[in-house]
This record gives sequence, C-alpha cells and structure tokens, in this order.
Amino acid sequence: GFRQEAHNTFGDATTYRVTGGYLLKETGTKVRANYATGFRAPSINESFFPNFGNPNLKAEKSQALDVGIDQHLFKERFTVGVGYFWNRYRQLIATTFDPVGCAGLSPFGFCAQNIGSAKSQGWEANTRLILAEALPFMKLLDLQGQYTYTITRDLATAARLPRWPVHQGSLVLTYQPSDPLNLTATFRYVGSRFNTTGNQQPLPDFHVINLAASYNFTPGIQGYVRVDNLLNRRYEEIQFFGTPGRSVFGGVRVSFDVPVGRANP
Repeated sequence: GFRQEAHNTFGDATTYRVTGGYLLKETGTKVRANYATGFRAPSINESFFPNFGNPNLKAEKSQALDVGIDQHLFKERFTVGVGYFWNRYRQLIATTFDPVGCAGLSPFGFCAQNIGSAKSQGWEANTRLILAEALPFMKLLDLQGQYTYTITRDLATAARLPRWPVHQGSLVLTYQPSDPLNLTATFRYVGSRFNTTGNQQPLPDFHVINLAASYNFTPGIQGYVRVDNLLNRRYEEIQFFGTPGRSVFGGVRVSFDVPVGRANP
C-alpha cells in the first residue's frame, strides 16, 4: 500500500509498504516478510517544548525490513516464531545531551536533535503455550513470551542509540476460570541502555510485575482492577523521570452500540 503525506512545514512525502506471507497448511508453518518506508515530522513537543524543543529539526525518514517464520504445533496449542529485522534512519529525532549543540535551546544541555544516519537490527522471538483449556474452573490457562535482541548504531560515531536496550522481553500468564472472569500476570524486563547520545548517562536494567483482573457483568459492563509494579521497584525508563511505585487502579468500563438507521425518504 501507498500513503501520501502533505505537511505544511516539512513538505510532501510518499511512503509505502509491501507485505508477503506463505502458509504451509500441512506443517502449520508460515513464512512472512515486510518492507516499508516511513516519514515522521517532529512533534510539537520536540520542536517547541520549553527548554527542550528544537525548531530547527528536520523530518525523520526510515526504511524497515523484517522476515520471519512462525510454527504451529500440537494442534496449535504451541506456537513459536522467530524473525530478523533491519531499520535504517535518516535524520532520526532523538534526545541528546549536548551543552554546545543545545546552547540557546536548553539551559540544562538537553534538547531534541537529528542524528544524520542511524540503524537498528536484531532478532526477535515469541511463543505461546496453551497449558490447559475447556476444563472445570479452567476455561483457559495460557502462557506467552517475547524476547528482542537489538543492536543500534549512530553511523557517524558508532555509538549506541539512546534509550534503546539490547535485551528486552516479557512473559504474560493468562488464567480464565470462566467466561466472565479473566486474570493476568505480566513480567517485563528491560535491559541496560544509555539515556542520551554518545553512550552517555547509562541507565540500569529493570523488571516489573503487573497483575490485572476483569469481570464481565454483562456484554456491555466490565469491572476491572489492576496492580502495577507489584514489587514496588524503583526504576527509570528515562533518566530523572521517576516511575510510580506500587499502584492500584480499578473501575468500570461501559460500552454500547448506537443504532444507526437509514434516514426516511
């Protein structure tokens, strides 16, 4: 598919995506491939946020390629997929710590800047295992996992790109004892990374555990409760921006269909 963008400040851009896949039904094997180009204009915050924004930013352009294979086994009770991805960026927009380059934009030395040429590439794997289903008090017990290994480079300096971990992954355990009730436990791991360009300001790895439960009282009314950061970990996704400790949320979601009738002649 094609997409045409017209931006008042950054001009016109045509991007496209080509996607292909082949399923071998006899073995439950699927081969897939995608190639796409991208265009991203700087956001309002990146351009004008006080003491950070840079009105001289250029639009970011990208190319992305990924290929992979998915395998279904044991009547689709077990699924595993692996893939390779490659991305190339021109004028990548990133947060930088550059007291000289950010002079006049930020008194703290931080600002948004373009990285002229950069790339990322790596491997990803995902899996799903249905541990049990259609049993008394266990309609579904499901475990899903995901892991990504990423190498990034600023092609001018050979430094890693900021805030991009080499290793990250997650595990999600879902337990559904009956139709209305759904329980979920999530483990998320993010590896060490750098907060800004030039391999500066290292950030340590972290992991968090979240819990969630929901109950469908009717097809349109759902109650839910969620516990984020169960172990009350102290960590930072971005340096100097702390994340909440253990937090509990709850509420009711209401959804309904609005009938749309045909106007009378």
